[in-house]
Amino acid sequence: MEIGLAVGGAFISSALNVLFDRLAPQGELLKMFQKRKNDVRLLKKLKLTLCGLQAVLTDAENKQASNQFVSQWLNELRDAVDSAENIIEEVNYEVLRLKVEGQDRNLAETSNQQVSDLNLCLIDDFCFNIKEKLVDTIETLKDLQEQIGDLGLKVHFGSTKQETRTPSTSLVDDSDIFGRQKEIKDLVARLLSEDASRGNLTVVPIVGMGGAGKTTLAKVVYNDEKVKDHFGLKAWYCVSEPYDALRITKGLLQGIGSFDSKDDGNLNQLQVHLKESLKGKKFLVVLDDVWNDDYNEWDNLRNVFVQGDMGSKIIVTTRKESVAIVAQSLWGLCLVKTLGLYSNDIH
Repeated sequence: MEIGLAVGGAFISSALNVLFDRLAPQGELLKMFQKRKNDVRLLKKLKLTLCGLQAVLTDAENKQASNQFVSQWLNELRDAVDSAENIIEEVNYEVLRLKVEGQDRNLAETSNQQVSDLNLCLIDDFCFNIKEKLVDTIETLKDLQEQIGDLGLKVHFGSTKQETRTPSTSLVDDSDIFGRQKEIKDLVARLLSEDASRGNLTVVPIVGMGGAGKTTLAKVVYNDEKVKDHFGLKAWYCVSEPYDALRITKGLLQGIGSFDSKDDGNLNQLQVHLKESLKGKKFLVVLDDVWNDDYNEWDNLRNVFVQGDMGSKIIVTTRKESVAIVAQSLWGLCLVKTLGLYSNDIH
């Protein structure tokens, strides 16, 4: 029980760090709403409220095991933070959709200035819906903030070091896969397929909320005997945040056993080496816990994989549908939602 609670606390801390990054003063999110002053004020209010809650998070995590009311408060905070994150991702998704549609119409690539003007394209109904959700979420967070004194939670003045998720590995616990046979069967079938219409490479995002079992599902199919026999090369890498192309490239080279220490620190040499190592090979790569949805960074990484053999696959696990949209615009893909939400191709 205590282990589960600790995981919940770590989730909140990591989620808050991601939200603060999205709500940065010079971030794209605030720029999108710069002509909607009331919405900007709401976003700033959201950030201030989250800051107040973060200040007592460490104390709450320390007391949750011995105080059931604090434990319940943390659970409610987790739900509220998750709601805030979903709202932010809904906006990012809508903006990214508009950008991709623009590219599909052969428009010029969106510049940084155009990104800041995308609020003109966000229709009033969409913004009104987002505003309603923001107000409800902020009210919930305010209610939780008002309970801090009653619960005796204290502001923690210790280290402000950003907490990060422990990197995942491809090792799987068989006890975690009960009841997921259909999802496993469908995903294995997708990995073993060789649809020539999709070209040499298919990206398979597994998209779902935190704790939905995305990484577990990826682990199971990665270790499936048929999958092992099908692919000549396999590599697993936990991307997480912050996104670092050099770290990812180096990790994948280490995963396939081709890392050369003389290339360490040189992104160009590392990517050239990785591209050569994958050339003509049928490979399976898992990129776990991806948050970055920057089109240009994905495009740069894509170039490493393009010369693999027909049937090569990349599994991407992510909480963000915008990541899947970027992958779609670059490759074409099959989208898999975990835990029975839905499973279909993106169009």
